[in-house]
Formats: sequence, structure tokens, C-alpha cells
Amino acid sequence: MIKRSLLAVLAALLILVPAAAGDIATFVNLGFSGDSAYFMFGQYGLDSATGKPYAETYLVNTKKNDFVPKGVSRKLYDARIEAGQDLSGALFSLYREALPLATSCKIDPLASGRLLYVLLDGEEPPATLSFRDFRTEAAYDVALQKSVAEAKDGGVTSSFGLTVALTAKDGSTKRVTGGNADIKRAGVKDYVVRRIIIAPDEKTLVLIIEKRLAQKGDQAVRYMVETIKLP
Repeated sequence: MIKRSLLAVLAALLILVPAAAGDIATFVNLGFSGDSAYFMFGQYGLDSATGKPYAETYLVNTKKNDFVPKGVSRKLYDARIEAGQDLSGALFSLYREALPLATSCKIDPLASGRLLYVLLDGEEPPATLSFRDFRTEAAYDVALQKSVAEAKDGGVTSSFGLTVALTAKDGSTKRVTGGNADIKRAGVKDYVVRRIIIAPDEKTLVLIIEKRLAQKGDQAVRYMVETIKLP
């Protein structure tokens, strides 16, 4: 009954990133633990190379900004997809397998945090994001520093870092950094901050990063997250 109930909650919590033509994953916020120490998310879609549905789940230690041991699951499903079929079933299937680990980390699908920023579909991403948390009256400026280079095989490798400036209600400003310029990702040609949410502890930022993949034909998108502890 517990597994069935959690899967029902998951169905109600699907948060879709608008999709266009191409292999564009749908991002899903799967919730935080009660103490915001862990965050889980998933993505799913139709693999353009095979025409098969896929799903991925990720369980993140927000303090370390890293995956928990065995916290990454991926699966390509050998299923026939009919026209107009909802592909979320791939994520439901994989989430069921990841449920024991999610339960051990006390992930609550209803604890999804507060949305602070969203880049709407079709909008051009600005060089620096500026927005306000109207609950706390804090102002944020987020700058994403990207580096893209051609690889020896003709492809691309890339990395990014980011800086978050937080100006409190009293006017004081503090800065924190995130990302890792030393991590080179093959096949990624661009990064875009798609959403920013603040965890239930009101001290942890989660930036949802859209990875735009270098491939011929239609565009391809996957997602990752960066977690930052606020000062």
C-alpha cells in the first residue's frame, strides 16, 4: 500500500518542462527529505536513437552537492510506443525500483520546495539572472560561467561554474559559488538555468540546469542539478 500510495503522489507531482521536437527529456521534482539533506529528481523521454522510452532517477546529497551511493538509476525500456502515448510510465517503473533508497533517505514527494525562478519556454536565457524572493524580500543575482571547447574527435566538451549573490532585506550582500569548471562533459554544448527552487529548510538552493547536447538533427536536452548552501 505504501508503494502504491507514493506512486500515486508521484503521478500528481509531475512537473513538466515544455518540450519541442527532438529528444527532450521531461524533468520531474521527486521531493526533499524532511531536513532538506537529500533531494531526488527524475527525467524521462523517448530516445531518438532507438525510439524506445527511457527514464533516469537521481538522489542527491544537498550538503555535498553529489549523488548518494547507488543514487543514479537509468533504464531504456523495450516497449512499443503508440502515437500520443504518455511516456511517464517509464519513470513510474524506475521509481518503483529506486523506492527503497528514496525511503531510506526519507524523501517526501510532497516536500518539493518553493519555486524562486523559472525560465519560460521560448525565452532567451539572460547572462545574469536577477529575481526576488517575495517571502523573505531577499534579492538574488545568479551568473553562469560556461566554457565550451572542440574535442579531438570533432565533438565538444564543456564545463561551467556559477556565482550566486544574495542581498538580504537589510541590504547586506553575500556571495557563494557552485559548479565545477574542472568537470568536462563530453557532448554538451550549452547550459541553461531552467529553474531555481529553495528547499524546505529555506537554506538550500537547487538550480535545475538544462544541458543542451551536441547532436545532428533535432535538439536534445537532459537535466542536472546544482545544490548550494546559502550563507
